[in-house]
Amino acid sequence: MDTLLIVYTIYASVLLIWSTSRGNKDLRPVCTHPASKGRVDYVAIPIFLLREWIACSENLVVFDLHSDCERNTRQERCPGMLMTSMNDLRILLKWIPPMSTVVFSCCDDDVERFDAQIEDTLLELGIRAVYLLDWSATFN
Repeated sequence: MDTLLIVYTIYASVLLIWSTSRGNKDLRPVCTHPASKGRVDYVAIPIFLLREWIACSENLVVFDLHSDCERNTRQERCPGMLMTSMNDLRILLKWIPPMSTVVFSCCDDDVERFDAQIEDTLLELGIRAVYLLDWSATFN
């Protein structure tokens, strides 16, 4: 337990130093490979980083994607997530503020890329990167 606490403290310190040395107020991870021209970057983030963003980010939008058959049976994983299906996502994206930070929590289907229509809508809003929650890396 002590080892885990020490490792977490070191990791949090490095993250804090890294984020302040960049001169930005946000804690966005850098994608290791640039998006091809006209495409969106997909970056996996752990849930604890989302908690940091909720505390300090403006224009943060978190979608909890589910299939149409799970519409009334899914429980909300985190407070404030917008539960929607892939079909409804196309409509909802048009209403988010430009230059927002967009995070997706995907259900059973691991999303590697969205279709061209969703990516085009994101690019029109000035969103070049979307973040996918990685539920396997959790720290309490």
